[in-house]
Amino acid sequence: MPYPRHDQAAEYRRQAQEIRTKVQKLSIDEAREQLLGTAARLETLAEEEERKEQANNSTPRPQPDA
Repeated sequence: MPYPRHDQAAEYRRQAQEIRTKVQKLSIDEAREQLLGTAARLETLAEEEERKEQANNSTPRPQPDA
């Protein structure tokens, strides 16, 4: 259901204030630590994928009969 223009403006202001309140609670250090943790998990996943690929490439393949 669409808001009348005045009510929509009030809703936008309410949402803007809600965001401001959340931003005040954020910590740059906390966000940095979360991002570094995510990067570390991605590096671990990349290393696991590389190990799997190396294992697949080092598996002896049967030679076709000549």
